[in-house]
Amino acid sequence: MGLLCSITKERLIQLLKEAEKAHAEYEGKLGKRDENWPEWYAEYIIEKLKKGKISQKDLL
Repeated sequence: MGLLCSITKERLIQLLKEAEKAHAEYEGKLGKRDENWPEWYAEYIIEKLKKGKISQKDLL
């Protein structure tokens, strides 16, 4: 959990943009608006961070 609190603002912005794009594709396949998008975004970003998709420069 500490890692999540240690990422830079720029990295979080990047992750949110990536999540937005991936979620749009997901909604397209779903065929409707996903009302549970906040949970989807959170899970997407946490999984990216857990998989080591973060570099030293992304940390505060």
